[in-house]
Amino acid sequence: MYGLSKKKNVGLIIENLFTEFAQEVIQNVISSSRLNKDINIVIVAGKYDNNPDDPEDHQHMYKRVYNSVYKLEELCKFDGLIISLGSMENIKREVIEKRYFEKLKNTPKVFVVSDIEGQASVNYDNSIGIDEAVDCLVNAYGLSRFAMLGGRDDNIDARARKVLYMDSLRRNKIEFTERNYVPGDMSADTQESARILLDKNPDVQAIFCVNDASAVGLYEVMASRGLVPGKDIMVFGFDNTNAAGRMSPTLASIGASEVTLGQRAMEEVLSQMNGNPPKSVLVPTRIYGRESFEYEMYEYTTMELINADEAFIYRMFDDCFYRYRYEFRDRESVNLPKLFFAIMTRILKTIRSKYMGIEEYNELCHLIDIFFDNGAMDYTDAVKFTKSLEKLQNGVNLFSGYNKYLNRLFSRMKDRAIIALAENRQKSNEKLITSRQKIQNMMVETVSYSGDSIDTVNRIVRNFDKLGLMNSALYLFENVVVYDEDNDDLFPQYINLKCVMKSGELYVLPKERQAGPIGDMFRRVELSPKCTEFVPFPIFYKESIYGFLLCEYSDEIANSGEYFADQLARTLYMNDNDS
Repeated sequence: MYGLSKKKNVGLIIENLFTEFAQEVIQNVISSSRLNKDINIVIVAGKYDNNPDDPEDHQHMYKRVYNSVYKLEELCKFDGLIISLGSMENIKREVIEKRYFEKLKNTPKVFVVSDIEGQASVNYDNSIGIDEAVDCLVNAYGLSRFAMLGGRDDNIDARARKVLYMDSLRRNKIEFTERNYVPGDMSADTQESARILLDKNPDVQAIFCVNDASAVGLYEVMASRGLVPGKDIMVFGFDNTNAAGRMSPTLASIGASEVTLGQRAMEEVLSQMNGNPPKSVLVPTRIYGRESFEYEMYEYTTMELINADEAFIYRMFDDCFYRYRYEFRDRESVNLPKLFFAIMTRILKTIRSKYMGIEEYNELCHLIDIFFDNGAMDYTDAVKFTKSLEKLQNGVNLFSGYNKYLNRLFSRMKDRAIIALAENRQKSNEKLITSRQKIQNMMVETVSYSGDSIDTVNRIVRNFDKLGLMNSALYLFENVVVYDEDNDDLFPQYINLKCVMKSGELYVLPKERQAGPIGDMFRRVELSPKCTEFVPFPIFYKESIYGFLLCEYSDEIANSGEYFADQLARTLYMNDNDS
């Protein structure tokens, strides 16, 4: 027998796991959920299938089996649901409406970026950010020739953003016709659409990309023609993902102004779980300027720099480290705004005194190191931060005169920002290489040369810790499930929990404690109590489904979890068929 956790489970249903937009929604839901210790988040992510009618398409054949993971949405009886299915919502509209209006009718739920009638939703107020960008480009920059790299017709936001962009241009007396618009698939593979758009509009001055991913293809085509975003053509995207700050030149993008989609969705589903009626919400947006389109919401005035009051310095922090207010921090975390306030207060006071001694300089160097050692750069992008810093440095030098210690402090902050980014990239590369090596080593250990499939399972279980997954679990069906798209009862009632990883320690369950209802997968007390966010990856090869690899969610597992599950499935399948 086994016990069940008393914590409530909120299912986060996502179209794809690995896209920048999905990872932003996931991270913001997680940050909001951690304010409530009695909530676990289970991320159920499938695959966007854009070719559902071609049985010879291998990608479609793989995705249709992978998407059987969505059956857990009904089987596991979540206490609340946050649903962000993007374009899949329209492709599978009848299936989705039947599921949520009938089978899950009484489950508290909220849709993210959706136009399903009769359901609570959280959507962007697309118009505010688009109007802000267009007004600046027309009235401040004096531009008049605009174009748009659009999205799919089956995507609600793509359709809305096109209409709002055209309306905003018309209000500014700017002509916009179908010649100025070319649709894309909203991925990074928009090169062909970008070529057509530039060919049709050789004199274009500003291009709006329907999302940040679309700008990747546009950047490539512009580079091949010797065009530089921000110099030859102003470019801006939508969603303000982390990728926007990593692009070169960095991409200006419209994003949430005060609260994110994920945060607001979490608040709404918790409200419903507490007995309140469902409601729909619009999240305000704004344009975040970067190199592809310089735009500043705030200018540091003379009086603000001289007075250095508390509100001004905290506003400066919010401007530079704009992602900080969206992230959860535990009580042990360093209070970065307070530390920033301490640093900037002492720096700005030199405007009045026009003096800084070596002792104060050394103390501020120490505070700056603490600030960056505690992850300050996780909440901004390098160009945004350095440009804000340069603006501040120029203002201080203008009003206080040149001070070598002050300027060394500004240089130290810039250097620490660059070092932090380099270290993060190096760590990410090292983690990727290490994870691939671990799965390779595990597969060598788990190959059953005797051809005994039972022995193969035991080998996998005994070597499960070699994957290096700190908090995870391996669920396998008693018998292989053969995929059948028309079978509503595809998965059996019970599934075996073979082993669990808790804080890096492997626990193998005895046979008598393994079996349990599949609906209790995410509630079993054997799972690590320190893990509050799970993501299941289906273990399958061709049409043979073996079970699920359950992992603690992280950026790394979002990119490698599917690979781990695929390798486990290949091992099981080969040994089944070699015996």
